[in-house]
Amino acid sequence: MNKTASGKSFTEKLDAEALAYFSEVAKRPFSQQAVAFLNAYWVELSSEAEYIYSVAWEKIKYADMHNKGISLIYKYDEGQDLDFDIGLYFYELLCRHNEEPKGAAFNAKYPKSNPGPIITSIVRKQELRDKVDVNFDGRISFLEYLLYQYRDFANPADFCARSMNAPDEHPEIKKARLALEEVNKRIRAYEEEKARLTLESQGTGVKALGATNMLAQIDAGPLKEELNKALITAEAAVRSATKKFGGMGGSSGVNAAGNPQSTDGAIWWMNRDLQEKQEKYGPKKK
Repeated sequence: MNKTASGKSFTEKLDAEALAYFSEVAKRPFSQQAVAFLNAYWVELSSEAEYIYSVAWEKIKYADMHNKGISLIYKYDEGQDLDFDIGLYFYELLCRHNEEPKGAAFNAKYPKSNPGPIITSIVRKQELRDKVDVNFDGRISFLEYLLYQYRDFANPADFCARSMNAPDEHPEIKKARLALEEVNKRIRAYEEEKARLTLESQGTGVKALGATNMLAQIDAGPLKEELNKALITAEAAVRSATKKFGGMGGSSGVNAAGNPQSTDGAIWWMNRDLQEKQEKYGPKKK
């Protein structure tokens, strides 16, 4: 039976209050589940944050998009959980990534995140049902995956003990998170218009020619300008929150129950998200 440093086992049952809290966190968007997990286990698992962000989070979103028939990321509203069948697909994606040469080289830097070998769907589904699905709702949240993947360091009861008495999201952190969400809205508007113009430009006649001209000027247009403004606002908000909470290594503390509690996961995640958005949509360096 796996136990964390707190002495709690992974299979320890949650009381009614803890179960209600756990289920609430598990219904947040995937990214916010990841932040809650990293805040609780930053000391133990900060080394795995990049894997969680760039592999596990990407794969669970891809699995959810696949299930919903969405192929373009800008059309996707971030999900909360997966049914068992799509959960199987999610684990298959993780294992495939681990077996590909490029993925294996990346994953070698994150041994705690190794998903293990591909196993039969029958065995995996049994594992999901009996071990991963903490609140027995027949679905797999990102939080449940994270707790089970890192069960040598974390478990549901310990997560709840660390997190339940933590302060509410600080206004500075909430401001930065909402600023990044605004960037997402501006990205969607920009990408939708770009896709519309691209489609129209593939036709013939005056309409297609006009679309081609508008497409060539889209990066100088109002949608890109609004996106740039949103990026600048988000950068300022994230920088302010990072400065207030001492970067990504000095904000750890203890919650009311005397358990380690940190905002470092939230700060790291927002900085990483901002970096990716700036690289893709920010002004290009000349």
